[in-house]
Amino acid sequence: MTHRLLAATTLLMLSTAGLAQSPGPLKRDEIVVVGAKLADLKADVERCAAGGCTVREDVIATVRYAEAEFREGNYRDARAALGRAVSRTRSRADSDPFAVAELHTARAAVAWHFGDQREALRATGAQTRLLDRHAPQSPNALMARMRLIQAQYQLDAPSVNIRELENLSERANEANQPLIAMRADLGRAAMLYRANQRVQAMKLLDAIQASEEPQAGGLKLAAEVLAMRLAASDGDMAAVEALIARLTEDQKRLGPTLIWSPPTPTPYGPGNMPPMERDNPLVEPQPGYLPLFWVDIGFSIGADGRVESAEILRGSELKGWAKPLVKAIGQRRYSPAAEPDDLAERYRVERYTLTADFGTPKGSLIRRRGGFKRFEQMDLTVAPPKPTTAPTVPS
Repeated sequence: MTHRLLAATTLLMLSTAGLAQSPGPLKRDEIVVVGAKLADLKADVERCAAGGCTVREDVIATVRYAEAEFREGNYRDARAALGRAVSRTRSRADSDPFAVAELHTARAAVAWHFGDQREALRATGAQTRLLDRHAPQSPNALMARMRLIQAQYQLDAPSVNIRELENLSERANEANQPLIAMRADLGRAAMLYRANQRVQAMKLLDAIQASEEPQAGGLKLAAEVLAMRLAASDGDMAAVEALIARLTEDQKRLGPTLIWSPPTPTPYGPGNMPPMERDNPLVEPQPGYLPLFWVDIGFSIGADGRVESAEILRGSELKGWAKPLVKAIGQRRYSPAAEPDDLAERYRVERYTLTADFGTPKGSLIRRRGGFKRFEQMDLTVAPPKPTTAPTVPS
């Protein structure tokens, strides 16, 4: 799984920050898919392709259709639909930049799972440039900039990303967006820790926890959780239990917050990945090429915060490669429920894709999926939007 620091790039988790500019960002309830037939969703896209829609209607129809195709494992069709919509709306993007920006977000999300890192970076960059041109100080533009920094994490030196997140934090504070500044500082603290600059990382987390911003409760908890996770990564598992014991009733009511998770397995280890047997998809069927494999893993979060009944719900033809992921999810610890019998919103579904970077093999002119293998993850849980104070913790 790539090291993008915030789970912000998804198909349906679009921005809900209120902006004064018209027509404003897309709202979640504009694109929720409820029991629609795939054929009907496709017909809506075809109508827009024929010129019968506004830019916003085109974006909503396309994202709904791409979401449905993605959920069915039809990544190629989802990717193609989003690409065509980007081409259709390019000349009119300035008429509704917020809608088109979210189209780029959806395209980047699918591209990461498909394995085309170049397309994902282009889509993220296009979104950032579009919003910088129209509303550079808006929450949408600032979050787009953060996604771009996260997407480039593997390409740039850590010092570059750390500096860019620091600049973003300063820019957000100047724009009177302290919560976004705190999110940038959370990501920067995680990077500093990984770069062995642990004193600086803890100072940042302490500063977030000391914030007096009235809406910072969730982010303060996120900083405390991250500090605990960093300590637990050094073997201090007592810190996990100590934090859970300190959670207040208000913090528990924020909903299930991931407190601790074991290291996520990777195709190259760690995590006790299965041996590379002949029928294991981790073994390339032909040199320089890897097909796509995916699974949906469902699990319940008990009232005590422990995971129950983690299982593979469905997936592509081969699924055995995902067993270590199920095992890792089963060991997670979430925040307990505020009430022992309140289990609302405590069932999750996560999509995991076994993919690889696109590249051009030696002796060929055709780009294909077969480079660095990785797992991509997306939360497919259908749940009401969380308040803006709900924490997002770098993983």
